[in-house]
Amino acid sequence: MNFIKTSFLSGLSTAISLLARLISTKIVAVYLGTNGMFLMGQLKDFLRLGNTIGSFGIENGIVKYVSEYDNDKSKLSNIIGTSFKINFTSALIFSGLIIIFKNQIADFLQIYFSENFYFLILIFSIISASIHTCFLSIYNGLNKIKLYVLVNIFSNIISAIILVILVLEMEIIGAFYALAINQIFSLLINVIFFFIYKPFEIGWVFKKFIYDNLKKLSSFSIMAVVGPTCLIISTFIVRDFIFAEFGSDYAGSWEAMWRISAIYLLFLITTFKFYLIPTFSKLDDNELKKEVFKIWKVVIPIIIIITAGVYITKDLIINILLSKEFILINAIIFFHLLGDIIKINCWVLGNIMISKADTKSFIFFQIEWSVVFVALTYLFIGKYGFVGVSISYFITYIIHFSLLNLYFRKLLWMNID
Repeated sequence: MNFIKTSFLSGLSTAISLLARLISTKIVAVYLGTNGMFLMGQLKDFLRLGNTIGSFGIENGIVKYVSEYDNDKSKLSNIIGTSFKINFTSALIFSGLIIIFKNQIADFLQIYFSENFYFLILIFSIISASIHTCFLSIYNGLNKIKLYVLVNIFSNIISAIILVILVLEMEIIGAFYALAINQIFSLLINVIFFFIYKPFEIGWVFKKFIYDNLKKLSSFSIMAVVGPTCLIISTFIVRDFIFAEFGSDYAGSWEAMWRISAIYLLFLITTFKFYLIPTFSKLDDNELKKEVFKIWKVVIPIIIIITAGVYITKDLIINILLSKEFILINAIIFFHLLGDIIKINCWVLGNIMISKADTKSFIFFQIEWSVVFVALTYLFIGKYGFVGVSISYFITYIIHFSLLNLYFRKLLWMNID
Protein backbone atom coordinates (compact mmCIF):
# COMPACT_ATOMS: atom_id res chain seq x y z
CA MET A 1 0.00 0.00 0.00
CA ASN A 2 1.62 3.28 -1.10
CA PHE A 3 1.74 6.57 0.78
CA ILE A 4 -0.94 8.31 -1.31
CA LYS A 5 -3.38 5.40 -1.02
CA THR A 6 -2.80 5.14 2.73
CA SER A 7 -3.42 8.88 3.07
CA PHE A 8 -6.70 8.51 1.19
CA LEU A 9 -7.90 5.59 3.35
CA SER A 10 -7.06 7.44 6.56
CA GLY A 11 -8.84 10.59 5.37
CA LEU A 12 -12.30 9.63 6.61
CA SER A 13 -11.05 8.75 10.08
CA THR A 14 -9.07 11.96 10.24
CA ALA A 15 -12.02 14.07 9.10
CA ILE A 16 -14.25 12.61 11.82
CA SER A 17 -11.51 13.04 14.42
CA LEU A 18 -11.06 16.62 13.28
CA LEU A 19 -14.76 17.39 13.60
CA ALA A 20 -14.90 15.78 17.05
CA ARG A 21 -11.89 17.78 18.21
CA LEU A 22 -13.31 21.02 16.80
CA ILE A 23 -16.58 20.57 18.67
CA SER A 24 -15.02 19.49 21.98
CA THR A 25 -12.35 22.21 21.84
CA LYS A 26 -15.02 24.85 21.22
CA ILE A 27 -17.12 23.65 24.16
CA VAL A 28 -14.09 23.63 26.47
CA ALA A 29 -13.00 27.10 25.31
CA VAL A 30 -16.43 28.67 25.80
CA TYR A 31 -17.45 26.98 29.07
CA LEU A 32 -14.09 26.56 30.80
CA GLY A 33 -12.00 29.41 29.37
CA THR A 34 -8.23 29.72 29.44
CA ASN A 35 -7.91 28.41 33.01
CA GLY A 36 -9.91 25.29 32.11
CA MET A 37 -7.76 24.80 29.01
CA PHE A 38 -4.66 25.04 31.21
CA LEU A 39 -5.94 22.45 33.71
CA MET A 40 -7.05 20.08 30.95
CA GLY A 41 -3.62 20.38 29.39
CA GLN A 42 -2.08 19.20 32.65
CA LEU A 43 -4.44 16.22 32.94
CA LYS A 44 -4.10 15.23 29.27
CA ASP A 45 -0.33 15.21 29.60
CA PHE A 46 -0.59 13.05 32.71
CA LEU A 47 -2.89 10.59 30.91
CA ARG A 48 -0.52 10.49 27.93
CA LEU A 49 2.32 9.69 30.29
CA GLY A 50 0.22 7.01 31.96
CA ASN A 51 -0.80 5.50 28.64
CA THR A 52 2.80 5.41 27.42
CA ILE A 53 4.17 3.76 30.55
CA GLY A 54 1.03 1.65 30.97
CA SER A 55 1.59 0.07 27.56
CA PHE A 56 5.36 -0.28 28.18
CA GLY A 57 5.92 1.78 25.04
CA ILE A 58 5.88 -1.23 22.71
CA GLU A 59 3.30 0.12 20.25
CA ASN A 60 5.78 0.60 17.40
CA GLY A 61 7.43 -2.73 18.15
CA ILE A 62 4.09 -4.50 17.85
CA VAL A 63 3.49 -2.84 14.48
CA LYS A 64 6.93 -3.84 13.21
CA TYR A 65 6.92 -7.50 14.27
CA VAL A 66 3.25 -8.18 13.50
CA SER A 67 3.95 -6.79 10.03
CA GLU A 68 7.04 -8.98 9.63
CA TYR A 69 5.34 -12.16 10.94
CA ASP A 70 2.09 -11.68 9.03
CA ASN A 71 2.69 -14.86 6.99
CA ASP A 72 3.89 -17.00 9.90
CA LYS A 73 1.00 -17.89 12.23
CA SER A 74 3.20 -19.39 14.91
CA LYS A 75 5.44 -16.33 15.26
CA LEU A 76 2.50 -13.96 14.82
CA SER A 77 0.42 -15.56 17.58
CA ASN A 78 3.40 -15.63 19.93
CA ILE A 79 4.23 -11.94 19.41
CA ILE A 80 0.57 -11.00 19.97
CA GLY A 81 0.38 -13.06 23.16
CA THR A 82 3.57 -11.61 24.57
CA SER A 83 2.55 -8.06 23.60
CA PHE A 84 -0.81 -8.35 25.36
CA LYS A 85 0.77 -9.63 28.57
CA ILE A 86 3.39 -6.86 28.56
CA ASN A 87 0.74 -4.18 28.11
CA PHE A 88 -1.60 -5.54 30.75
CA THR A 89 1.15 -6.04 33.34
CA SER A 90 2.62 -2.58 32.75
CA ALA A 91 -0.81 -0.99 33.13
CA LEU A 92 -1.33 -2.77 36.46
CA ILE A 93 2.05 -1.56 37.73
CA PHE A 94 1.32 2.04 36.75
CA SER A 95 -2.11 1.78 38.36
CA GLY A 96 -0.40 0.74 41.58
CA LEU A 97 1.77 3.85 41.41
CA ILE A 98 -1.35 5.98 40.97
CA ILE A 99 -2.79 4.52 44.17
CA ILE A 100 0.44 5.12 46.10
CA PHE A 101 0.94 8.72 44.92
CA LYS A 102 -2.68 9.74 44.45
CA ASN A 103 -2.46 12.65 46.93
CA GLN A 104 0.53 14.18 45.14
CA ILE A 105 -1.15 13.64 41.76
CA ALA A 106 -4.37 15.24 43.01
CA ASP A 107 -2.49 18.33 44.22
CA PHE A 108 -0.57 18.64 40.97
CA LEU A 109 -3.68 18.28 38.80
CA GLN A 110 -5.81 20.32 41.25
CA ILE A 111 -8.32 17.51 41.76
CA TYR A 112 -10.43 18.40 44.79
CA PHE A 113 -13.62 16.40 44.19
CA SER A 114 -14.59 12.80 45.04
CA GLU A 115 -10.89 12.04 44.90
CA ASN A 116 -11.05 8.31 45.67
CA PHE A 117 -13.82 7.61 43.16
CA TYR A 118 -12.04 9.58 40.44
CA PHE A 119 -8.78 7.69 40.90
CA LEU A 120 -10.66 4.39 40.70
CA ILE A 121 -11.96 5.48 37.28
CA LEU A 122 -8.47 6.66 36.36
CA ILE A 123 -7.03 3.20 37.07
CA PHE A 124 -9.63 1.51 34.85
CA SER A 125 -8.89 4.17 32.25
CA ILE A 126 -5.15 3.43 32.19
CA ILE A 127 -5.72 -0.34 31.89
CA SER A 128 -8.34 0.15 29.15
CA ALA A 129 -6.07 2.49 27.19
CA SER A 130 -3.22 -0.02 27.38
CA ILE A 131 -5.30 -2.87 25.93
CA HIS A 132 -6.88 -0.55 23.35
CA THR A 133 -3.44 0.61 22.17
CA CYS A 134 -2.21 -2.98 21.94
CA PHE A 135 -5.11 -4.01 19.68
CA LEU A 136 -4.79 -0.93 17.46
CA SER A 137 -1.08 -1.65 17.00
CA ILE A 138 -1.90 -5.22 15.96
CA TYR A 139 -4.47 -3.96 13.42
CA ASN A 140 -1.87 -1.57 12.04
CA GLY A 141 0.76 -4.29 11.72
CA LEU A 142 -1.76 -6.61 10.00
CA ASN A 143 -2.61 -3.75 7.62
CA LYS A 144 -6.25 -3.87 8.77
CA ILE A 145 -6.61 -0.17 8.02
CA LYS A 146 -10.40 -0.22 7.61
CA LEU A 147 -10.83 -1.81 11.03
CA TYR A 148 -8.39 0.68 12.56
CA VAL A 149 -10.32 3.53 10.94
CA LEU A 150 -13.73 2.30 12.13
CA VAL A 151 -12.55 1.92 15.72
CA ASN A 152 -11.06 5.42 15.66
CA ILE A 153 -14.15 6.99 14.11
CA PHE A 154 -16.59 5.61 16.67
CA SER A 155 -14.17 6.21 19.56
CA ASN A 156 -13.78 9.86 18.59
CA ILE A 157 -17.50 10.39 18.15
CA ILE A 158 -18.39 8.84 21.53
CA SER A 159 -15.52 10.67 23.26
CA ALA A 160 -16.66 14.03 21.91
CA ILE A 161 -20.26 13.39 22.98
CA ILE A 162 -19.23 12.38 26.50
CA LEU A 163 -16.92 15.39 26.87
CA VAL A 164 -19.57 17.85 25.69
CA ILE A 165 -22.27 16.42 27.95
CA LEU A 166 -20.11 16.30 31.08
CA VAL A 167 -18.62 19.77 30.53
CA LEU A 168 -22.11 21.24 30.10
CA GLU A 169 -23.35 19.46 33.21
CA MET A 170 -20.30 19.65 35.54
CA GLU A 171 -17.88 22.13 33.92
CA ILE A 172 -14.18 21.43 34.75
CA ILE A 173 -15.02 18.44 36.97
CA GLY A 174 -16.99 16.97 34.08
CA ALA A 175 -14.03 17.52 31.76
CA PHE A 176 -11.76 15.61 34.14
CA TYR A 177 -14.19 12.70 34.32
CA ALA A 178 -14.70 12.72 30.55
CA LEU A 179 -10.99 12.41 29.76
CA ALA A 180 -10.75 9.33 31.98
CA ILE A 181 -14.05 7.70 30.99
CA ASN A 182 -13.43 8.13 27.26
CA GLN A 183 -10.53 5.66 27.32
CA ILE A 184 -12.79 2.99 28.84
CA PHE A 185 -15.41 3.51 26.13
CA SER A 186 -12.72 3.37 23.42
CA LEU A 187 -11.79 -0.13 24.57
CA LEU A 188 -15.44 -1.23 24.59
CA ILE A 189 -15.84 0.00 21.00
CA ASN A 190 -12.62 -1.77 20.04
CA VAL A 191 -13.85 -5.07 21.51
CA ILE A 192 -17.18 -4.81 19.66
CA PHE A 193 -15.48 -4.29 16.29
CA PHE A 194 -12.96 -7.03 17.05
CA PHE A 195 -15.72 -9.63 17.34
CA ILE A 196 -17.41 -8.29 14.21
CA TYR A 197 -14.29 -8.42 11.99
CA LYS A 198 -12.21 -11.09 13.79
CA PRO A 199 -8.80 -9.85 12.49
CA PHE A 200 -7.01 -12.60 14.41
CA GLU A 201 -7.86 -15.44 16.77
CA ILE A 202 -8.77 -14.13 20.22
CA GLY A 203 -6.98 -17.09 21.79
CA TRP A 204 -3.67 -15.65 20.60
CA VAL A 205 -3.73 -13.00 23.33
CA PHE A 206 -3.51 -15.83 25.87
CA LYS A 207 -0.50 -17.50 24.25
CA LYS A 208 2.40 -18.08 26.62
CA PHE A 209 4.84 -15.29 27.39
CA ILE A 210 8.09 -15.62 25.38
CA TYR A 211 11.16 -13.88 26.77
CA ASP A 212 12.86 -13.51 23.37
CA ASN A 213 9.85 -11.53 22.15
CA LEU A 214 10.12 -9.31 25.22
CA LYS A 215 13.73 -8.53 24.28
CA LYS A 216 12.70 -7.65 20.72
CA LEU A 217 9.85 -5.44 21.83
CA SER A 218 11.76 -3.80 24.70
CA SER A 219 14.15 -2.07 22.28
CA PHE A 220 11.12 -0.17 21.01
CA SER A 221 9.84 0.28 24.56
CA ILE A 222 12.74 2.49 25.54
CA MET A 223 12.24 4.68 22.48
CA ALA A 224 8.48 4.91 22.87
CA VAL A 225 8.67 5.75 26.57
CA VAL A 226 11.52 8.26 26.30
CA GLY A 227 9.95 10.15 23.37
CA PRO A 228 6.56 11.04 24.90
CA THR A 229 8.07 11.37 28.38
CA CYS A 230 10.56 13.99 27.19
CA LEU A 231 7.79 15.85 25.39
CA ILE A 232 5.39 15.69 28.33
CA ILE A 233 7.98 16.77 30.91
CA SER A 234 9.16 19.66 28.75
CA THR A 235 5.59 20.87 28.11
CA PHE A 236 4.79 20.53 31.83
CA ILE A 237 7.80 22.71 32.64
CA VAL A 238 7.06 25.28 29.94
CA ARG A 239 3.33 25.45 30.76
CA ASP A 240 4.04 25.94 34.47
CA PHE A 241 6.69 28.56 33.67
CA ILE A 242 4.26 30.51 31.50
CA PHE A 243 1.62 30.21 34.26
CA ALA A 244 4.08 31.50 36.87
CA GLU A 245 5.29 34.37 34.67
CA PHE A 246 2.04 35.57 33.09
CA GLY A 247 -0.93 33.71 34.59
CA SER A 248 -3.57 31.22 33.40
CA ASP A 249 -4.73 33.33 30.43
CA TYR A 250 -1.31 32.99 28.79
CA ALA A 251 -0.78 29.36 29.83
CA GLY A 252 -4.25 28.44 28.58
CA SER A 253 -3.70 30.28 25.29
CA TRP A 254 -0.42 28.43 24.76
CA GLU A 255 -2.21 25.13 25.42
CA ALA A 256 -4.90 26.14 22.93
CA MET A 257 -2.21 26.85 20.32
CA TRP A 258 -0.96 23.29 20.77
CA ARG A 259 -4.54 22.05 20.25
CA ILE A 260 -4.89 24.01 17.02
CA SER A 261 -1.56 22.59 15.89
CA ALA A 262 -2.65 19.04 16.76
CA ILE A 263 -5.87 19.47 14.76
CA TYR A 264 -4.29 20.51 11.46
CA LEU A 265 -1.39 18.05 11.83
CA LEU A 266 -3.86 15.22 12.41
CA PHE A 267 -4.07 14.31 8.71
CA LEU A 268 -0.34 13.71 8.38
CA ILE A 269 0.10 12.10 11.81
CA THR A 270 -2.63 9.52 11.07
CA THR A 271 -1.02 8.60 7.77
CA PHE A 272 2.39 8.32 9.44
CA LYS A 273 1.00 5.80 11.94
CA PHE A 274 -0.36 3.63 9.16
CA TYR A 275 2.53 3.87 6.77
CA LEU A 276 5.99 4.93 7.91
CA ILE A 277 7.14 2.27 10.39
CA PRO A 278 5.74 -0.80 8.53
CA THR A 279 7.24 0.53 5.28
CA PHE A 280 10.60 1.78 6.57
CA SER A 281 11.25 -1.47 8.46
CA LYS A 282 11.23 -3.45 5.20
CA LEU A 283 13.46 -1.18 3.05
CA ASP A 284 17.21 -1.24 2.46
CA ASP A 285 19.21 2.01 2.37
CA ASN A 286 18.75 2.75 -1.34
CA GLU A 287 15.00 2.19 -1.21
CA LEU A 288 14.71 4.05 2.10
CA LYS A 289 16.43 7.15 0.71
CA LYS A 290 14.03 7.22 -2.26
CA GLU A 291 11.04 6.72 0.04
CA VAL A 292 12.03 9.58 2.36
CA PHE A 293 12.39 12.05 -0.51
CA LYS A 294 9.13 10.80 -2.05
CA ILE A 295 7.33 11.46 1.24
CA TRP A 296 8.94 14.90 1.60
CA LYS A 297 7.73 15.85 -1.87
CA VAL A 298 4.19 15.15 -0.73
CA VAL A 299 4.40 16.40 2.85
CA ILE A 300 6.26 19.71 2.46
CA PRO A 301 3.79 21.38 0.04
CA ILE A 302 0.85 20.12 2.10
CA ILE A 303 2.14 21.44 5.43
CA ILE A 304 3.10 24.81 3.91
CA ILE A 305 -0.38 25.23 2.41
CA ILE A 306 -2.07 24.21 5.68
CA THR A 307 0.00 26.49 7.92
CA ALA A 308 -0.34 29.42 5.50
CA GLY A 309 -4.10 28.93 5.52
CA VAL A 310 -4.18 28.77 9.31
CA TYR A 311 -2.16 32.00 9.62
CA ILE A 312 -4.30 33.90 7.11
CA THR A 313 -7.51 32.86 8.87
CA LYS A 314 -6.13 32.98 12.42
CA ASP A 315 -8.67 35.51 13.74
CA LEU A 316 -11.54 33.52 12.28
CA ILE A 317 -10.13 30.28 13.74
CA ILE A 318 -9.78 31.80 17.21
CA ASN A 319 -13.35 33.14 17.17
CA ILE A 320 -14.94 29.99 15.71
CA LEU A 321 -12.80 27.25 17.26
CA LEU A 322 -12.18 28.94 20.61
CA SER A 323 -13.40 32.34 21.85
CA LYS A 324 -12.21 35.94 22.07
CA GLU A 325 -10.68 35.04 25.43
CA PHE A 326 -7.89 33.28 23.50
CA ILE A 327 -6.83 36.34 21.47
CA LEU A 328 -3.32 36.02 22.99
CA ILE A 329 -2.71 33.21 20.50
CA ASN A 330 -2.09 35.92 17.88
CA ALA A 331 1.17 36.74 19.65
CA ILE A 332 2.62 33.24 19.25
CA ILE A 333 0.96 31.68 16.21
CA PHE A 334 3.42 32.82 13.51
CA PHE A 335 6.58 31.21 14.88
CA HIS A 336 4.64 28.16 16.10
CA LEU A 337 3.41 27.53 12.56
CA LEU A 338 6.95 27.87 11.20
CA GLY A 339 8.07 25.35 13.80
CA ASP A 340 5.35 22.91 12.69
CA ILE A 341 6.56 23.03 9.09
CA ILE A 342 9.96 21.77 10.21
CA LYS A 343 8.49 19.47 12.87
CA ILE A 344 6.60 17.29 10.40
CA ASN A 345 9.79 16.66 8.42
CA CYS A 346 11.66 15.77 11.60
CA TRP A 347 9.02 13.12 12.28
CA VAL A 348 9.80 11.42 8.98
CA LEU A 349 13.46 11.07 9.96
CA GLY A 350 12.61 10.08 13.52
CA ASN A 351 10.53 7.17 12.23
CA ILE A 352 13.62 5.80 10.47
CA MET A 353 15.29 5.36 13.86
CA ILE A 354 12.15 3.73 15.27
CA SER A 355 11.75 1.32 12.34
CA LYS A 356 15.43 0.32 12.50
CA ALA A 357 15.41 0.07 16.32
CA ASP A 358 18.21 2.65 16.58
CA THR A 359 17.53 3.14 20.28
CA LYS A 360 20.54 5.15 21.46
CA SER A 361 20.28 7.71 18.68
CA PHE A 362 16.54 8.09 19.12
CA ILE A 363 16.91 8.71 22.87
CA PHE A 364 19.65 11.26 22.26
CA PHE A 365 17.54 13.26 19.82
CA GLN A 366 14.47 13.21 22.09
CA ILE A 367 16.44 14.47 25.06
CA GLU A 368 18.22 17.01 22.84
CA TRP A 369 14.89 18.45 21.65
CA SER A 370 13.45 18.72 25.16
CA VAL A 371 16.53 20.29 26.73
CA VAL A 372 16.93 22.82 23.92
CA PHE A 373 13.22 23.72 23.95
CA VAL A 374 13.06 24.30 27.71
CA ALA A 375 16.36 26.20 27.80
CA LEU A 376 15.44 28.45 24.87
CA THR A 377 11.98 29.07 26.34
CA TYR A 378 13.45 30.39 29.59
CA LEU A 379 15.94 32.48 27.60
CA PHE A 380 13.53 33.95 25.03
CA ILE A 381 10.60 34.57 27.39
CA GLY A 382 12.98 36.57 29.56
CA LYS A 383 14.12 38.52 26.51
CA TYR A 384 10.98 38.84 24.34
CA GLY A 385 8.07 38.10 26.67
CA PHE A 386 5.23 35.70 25.80
CA VAL A 387 6.17 35.49 22.09
CA GLY A 388 9.49 34.03 23.23
CA VAL A 389 7.88 30.61 23.77
CA SER A 390 6.99 30.30 20.08
CA ILE A 391 10.35 31.67 18.94
CA SER A 392 12.04 28.98 21.04
CA TYR A 393 9.74 26.35 19.51
CA PHE A 394 10.74 27.40 16.00
CA ILE A 395 14.48 27.61 16.67
CA THR A 396 14.42 24.30 18.56
CA TYR A 397 13.10 22.55 15.45
CA ILE A 398 15.67 24.25 13.22
CA ILE A 399 18.40 22.87 15.48
CA HIS A 400 16.69 19.47 15.72
CA PHE A 401 16.23 19.10 11.97
CA SER A 402 19.81 20.17 11.29
CA LEU A 403 21.18 17.58 13.71
CA LEU A 404 18.97 14.85 12.22
CA ASN A 405 20.22 15.63 8.72
CA LEU A 406 23.78 15.58 9.97
CA TYR A 407 23.17 12.16 11.53
CA PHE A 408 21.54 10.78 8.36
CA ARG A 409 23.97 12.50 5.97
CA LYS A 410 25.25 9.20 4.49
CA LEU A 411 21.75 7.90 3.92
CA LEU A 412 20.23 11.11 2.55
CA TRP A 413 22.96 13.21 1.02
CA MET A 414 25.68 10.80 -0.12
CA ASN A 415 25.56 8.24 -2.90
CA ILE A 416 24.68 4.70 -1.79
CA ASP A 417 26.08 1.77 -3.72
